[in-house]
Amino acid sequence: MNSQRRASIHNIDKSFIAGILMIIVFLIALGSSGSIFFMGEDMVGGLDEWFRDDFGALQACGILLLVFGIISLIGSVCAIKHVSWPMALIASILGIFTIGPYYLGSILSVAALLLIIMSKDEFRIGGRSDSFAPPTAKNRWY
Repeated sequence: MNSQRRASIHNIDKSFIAGILMIIVFLIALGSSGSIFFMGEDMVGGLDEWFRDDFGALQACGILLLVFGIISLIGSVCAIKHVSWPMALIASILGIFTIGPYYLGSILSVAALLLIIMSKDEFRIGGRSDSFAPPTAKNRWY
């Protein structure tokens, strides 16, 4: 590889790509939790009365999946805006538990986790963004 191509590879915004991957993980979690809520009985096959309750273990798993997806969405916003590295890291770790069809959510979350770890220095110091506060001399970081 020539030096110009190497420089273009190093200038890729890794946290932006990780944020996009975590948005896809959120959509997978949303679809998976929706299918659990609306087709939960069909997925279990009616083997046990415990799963057919008004609020059973399967619905609790759907809610937990939805919560992990929402946290992944919050982490994706943090990664795209380069705001909070710890929140993006925690969101990508929790996104691993969204699983999804063919473990697609877990695979994308692991890829996002690796990209976020590699792009730690792209995030702002202290997790504070200039876009959240009015521009005054006290809250400028640069």
